[in-house]
Amino acid sequence: MHSVEDLIGLVPYLLGFHPEESLVVLMIEGGRVGLTARVDLAVVADGGNLDSLLARMFGRFPAAEGWFLAFTDDDELAWAVLSGCTDVVGRRGVGRVLQVGRRSWRADQRDGPVGELTGHVSAAAAQATVLGMPARRSRTDLAAGLAGPPDAALDGLLAEFEVRAAELEQLGRRGRRRLLRRLLRTPGHCPVADCVRLALLAVRPDGQVAVLRSLAQENADQQVELWTQVLRHSLLRYRPTVLGLVGMAAWQAGGGALQVVCLEELLKIDPYVPLAAVLDVLNSEVVPPWHWDTMRAKLLDDLAIVLTAAGRPASPRDR
Repeated sequence: MHSVEDLIGLVPYLLGFHPEESLVVLMIEGGRVGLTARVDLAVVADGGNLDSLLARMFGRFPAAEGWFLAFTDDDELAWAVLSGCTDVVGRRGVGRVLQVGRRSWRADQRDGPVGELTGHVSAAAAQATVLGMPARRSRTDLAAGLAGPPDAALDGLLAEFEVRAAELEQLGRRGRRRLLRRLLRTPGHCPVADCVRLALLAVRPDGQVAVLRSLAQENADQQVELWTQVLRHSLLRYRPTVLGLVGMAAWQAGGGALQVVCLEELLKIDPYVPLAAVLDVLNSEVVPPWHWDTMRAKLLDDLAIVLTAAGRPASPRDR
């Protein structure tokens, strides 16, 4: 990034969508962006919420410099929140603060330098596009990508699930393991029959653990695409588990916004799914994707116990 316009143009690609009425925080350390976070401005207008949010971020990245961008045309709200960020963090921990409106930006303070937003694609944004980083129009568009099957397809899917469930029973445990390993490597388009097989395999405790064991940053983008396709062909019973797997893959891919959208949807339809608790902790504790290698074995051992134990956890925050 070589200019303020570069930075502003890149933010939607780091988030996955164009933010509105939002505070965006970039944690930059050693020239690298360690974290990009977004929260509604109205939420952090309350100083207590802002204190808590920044404490978690700087607790995870203590040596980082925070860059704060308020995306709004409301000058009063923008500079109240941006001043709060500076007060909480201290000048030494702040890189720059920016108010970003629809047509212009203002930096550093309420009467600071001003620049025009022309709508032209910045060099950094162009590079992000070449790298395949999406920037949807809004967070609503991001959530729309997690839609389930249309009502018109449900009868056909019910029949497909019955056929594939019987098929998997005949395969036996070893056969199911081999099939799951093969299906997890599916590139690009996944046929409906395979999407149904994956939903059926993932809802089994051993299958769910096997999927997570195979998850890594190297295959995370492919896994997001795969499980999003499965989600589009999942009956309601299977949707929570598949949503959890999309969220876990999104976390490994650096897609924090998609991770949080998956968590929010999970809390609406079934907050007791164990993966909801996992995603909640990863989000609230600001756990970076590269910690997965060190925490995977212990977490999967604990998850296997929870999945095979009688009953359900008391709440998604029962960690």
